[in-house]
Amino acid sequence: MRPLSSLVRTWPRQPSAFLLMVLCINVVLYPFADGVLPIRLLVQVLDIAIVLVVVRTLRLNTLWMRSAWGISVPLVLLQFAHLLWPGHNVVHVPMLIFQIVFHAYAVILLLGYVLRDDVITVDELYALACIYVLMALLWASAYSLVVLFNPNAIFINPSNNPDGLIGWSDLVYYSMTTLTSTGYGEITPVSPSARALAMLQQVIGVLYVAILIARLTGMHRNSRQR
Repeated sequence: MRPLSSLVRTWPRQPSAFLLMVLCINVVLYPFADGVLPIRLLVQVLDIAIVLVVVRTLRLNTLWMRSAWGISVPLVLLQFAHLLWPGHNVVHVPMLIFQIVFHAYAVILLLGYVLRDDVITVDELYALACIYVLMALLWASAYSLVVLFNPNAIFINPSNNPDGLIGWSDLVYYSMTTLTSTGYGEITPVSPSARALAMLQQVIGVLYVAILIARLTGMHRNSRQR
């Protein structure tokens, strides 16, 4: 196993690997965050770290970098505010909106980073995995916004949700199962807006995998022909 110092030194060359590691740690911690305050605080801090790492990973030109900071700085401030006042909709609603915008922005730019040439690097493979996780978080924020205005928009089987509350970890889990077309069935969309989001996520999840396979196949064929 490589030491941590070695991983830190390789970050400038493979920033997407570090981003994927932070994303995976957060996804694993989400199910434990709703009931344990220290883990919830850690997850909030990692959420902020994800925003900063994404901006660092993209390595954009000046105009795009300014746009990234223009989205990420308000989001970080809102996440800090939500960390201090978690129950205030005045903070929660704009935070979710900025999360949706930022994750969509990051997905688009990471796709541009991967598809900008005909050579696929190891870091770009990590970036493809990051895009998949970021899309799940994007939709989780959208579901959270819908549930905030309509608590009955998504139904969870009472045996899986005895307290009757829908937390962020539930929505991340639901978003992951929808994106991967797993669909265990214990969480279902009820309202029209929740169903519309779920259908859109299913279509985009399938198209992403199909287009990705076609793109990688074409790049491999071109490299062999050259």
